[in-house]
This record gives sequence, C-alpha cells and structure tokens, in this order.
Amino acid sequence: MRSPLHSLRRPGAAFGALALTAALLAGCSLLEGPTPEAPERTEPAVPETAPEFFPEGSAADNLPYFTEVLRAFAAGEQPVQGAPVVDAVAAAGFDKTAMQVSFDESQTGLAADSIFVSVRIGADCLIGQVVAEDRGFAAEAKPALGPAQDICLIGSTRVIDW
Repeated sequence: MRSPLHSLRRPGAAFGALALTAALLAGCSLLEGPTPEAPERTEPAVPETAPEFFPEGSAADNLPYFTEVLRAFAAGEQPVQGAPVVDAVAAAGFDKTAMQVSFDESQTGLAADSIFVSVRIGADCLIGQVVAEDRGFAAEAKPALGPAQDICLIGSTRVIDW
C-alpha cells in the first residue's frame, strides 16, 4: 500500500496538477468583469402624414414607407418570424422576389433574437430589423453588396418559397 506521501516524492506530477488547477481557476476570472452595454436604440419618429409607396422610386424614396410597414408589424400581434415579416412587406407592395430574410432559428435550434428583412431596389437596399423581445424595429437604406451589387443581407439567408 502506498503512503499519502508517495505523491510528494513525484514533484513533477504534483507541479503539473497544481499548474492545471491554477490555469482552470484563471480561466474563471476571464469570465468576470464588466459586461458590454447595448447601445440605446431609438425608434424613428412617427411622421405627421402617412408616407407613400413609390413603385418606381428608389430605396431612399421608399425608406419612410418601409419604416412605417415595419412599425405597423412591430405594433401587431404576429410572431417575429421570417414569413410574417416578409408577408407584411410584400402586402405593402414591395417585390417579394427582391427580398432576403434571416432564419427563424439559430444553427443550434434557438429562436432568433431578431429578424432581418431586405428589399433590393436597383443597386440599393432597404434593410429592416424587428426584435423579438421588445418588438422594436429599425430600418435604413444602404447600397447593395457583392460583385453584382445584388446582396443586401450578408451570410446565409432563408429561401423565400411561400
């Protein structure tokens, strides 16, 4: 039978165990500290007169109308998911074939925190976001990306096949 002092005769093993313990404890301290604060988001002001849709207009021309479509959706009861957001934007007159939308779930199966939707109009995009937690929203017009200037949302997006 070995005595409890046997491990003390092997300083390399004891030192290795001590180093491993110290490293694990140091890793815990990396998780502590200040948490980043989310920037304060301000919703666009409600316009005095209802904005109009300009079917032949630019993304900049249609930004006020697109913003109001997202405001109405965010104020409603439909779930913050891709299909209802796309359907609301399409029902407002925007071309569904020119849209992109983010996925409803993450790759790990968690519900998306927000849904991004875009409409490409020429070389520009209307990009909108609806946040699931507080039903906040944001909208902006930006240039399209990619070699053919035909991408509004970067990364994989959901196929709009309904």
